[in-house]
Amino acid sequence: MKLLRIIALIFISSVSADPKVEAGAVKGTVIIDTHLHAFAATPDGLDKAAEWMVQNGVVRAIIHPLPTSLAKNDAQRQKMLANFKKYKGKIYRFCIFTHEEVKTVEEAVKKLTREKKDGAIGFGEHYGRGLMFDDPANMRIYEACGKVGFPVMFHMERKKNEDKAGLPHLEAALKANPQCTFIAHGPLWWKQLGTGACDRLLGKYSNFYADISAGSGLRALSKNKEFTQKFMIKHSKKLLFGTDCGWWTFKKKLKPALHFDLMKNLDLPEKVKSLIYGGNAKRVFKFTK
Repeated sequence: MKLLRIIALIFISSVSADPKVEAGAVKGTVIIDTHLHAFAATPDGLDKAAEWMVQNGVVRAIIHPLPTSLAKNDAQRQKMLANFKKYKGKIYRFCIFTHEEVKTVEEAVKKLTREKKDGAIGFGEHYGRGLMFDDPANMRIYEACGKVGFPVMFHMERKKNEDKAGLPHLEAALKANPQCTFIAHGPLWWKQLGTGACDRLLGKYSNFYADISAGSGLRALSKNKEFTQKFMIKHSKKLLFGTDCGWWTFKKKLKPALHFDLMKNLDLPEKVKSLIYGGNAKRVFKFTK
């Protein structure tokens, strides 16, 4: 038995080291988690995330930095870049900065260009603290992301990229920045599911997507199975799988995120599941495999 356990551990290790292996918690389906968090600037900062991915059948993932997990100096930045290089082709990264750090679109473009050169593939998790969604300070960032080719994954709730019923401020930003891809997330966004605003905006704007992550996405999509089935089928090309798991969940003996159960229990057509689990992410983030 001990020998068998050793062989199993060797096999798991080889799977986690090879980005081409597509184990998949769902047979035959590529799973990409587009919304994870990790202390990527610390030694071995992505190892726990990589282990969690193997345990859950996730083939690729995107790490979104938070203010608490950002590199604080150049040495930490170099460590962060080395960590991502170790998992190249398997774990990708977004970048962030606050609206106070850039006063012009040109300044934002300069920052984003540097990040792109160093391997970033998008901007987020964007909080826009204390701002309406289409505040000029936010709009500078959206315009810059459009110029650089970075999708923006945003968090929306009270005092963070705030909006009103019907999401008019979000719509104003979508209209003004057709060259920028937006990815919705957060309580204020999913609160509008029942009003029809989510359905309308996803259907109207080709540059607009949403991820199903976090408690907010899970709660909203778990309320009414029949409604969610229709919503996901209708917007099957606009939804991204994500969990919003992070260092607080990358622990042993922890249950998988309930988003996996949500997807399994919805009885969605295989093509729809394939798009949401990974197909849409491949297209949006230009993954070649």
